[in-house]
Amino acid sequence: MASKACVFNTSRNYYLKRNQAAKAVENCAAAWIEYGVTIRDLNLAEAIEARNHRAAIRTPLPLAEIHGIIYRPATGTEAAARTERQRAREANVFAELARPAL
Repeated sequence: MASKACVFNTSRNYYLKRNQAAKAVENCAAAWIEYGVTIRDLNLAEAIEARNHRAAIRTPLPLAEIHGIIYRPATGTEAAARTERQRAREANVFAELARPAL
């Protein structure tokens, strides 16, 4: 469909370019009645609902919800991370004990 095709806005009774209508729909200010032919303006409650719906769709899934993917760290990497955490704990204890009392 041509980008300069006219689309009729039934709420305001005027024609606008298809790109303008698509931007209005994308910004949740309007909704298609018949795709590529007519649109209508959304009232405030409908616009808020449309924005919330669009935000929910764009929210990425947490890793636990991606089906079929199981993360298993390498055994060497897991052991190295464990010893690194242990050394960090020991360094914190040493720093606490070495701090002069005020």
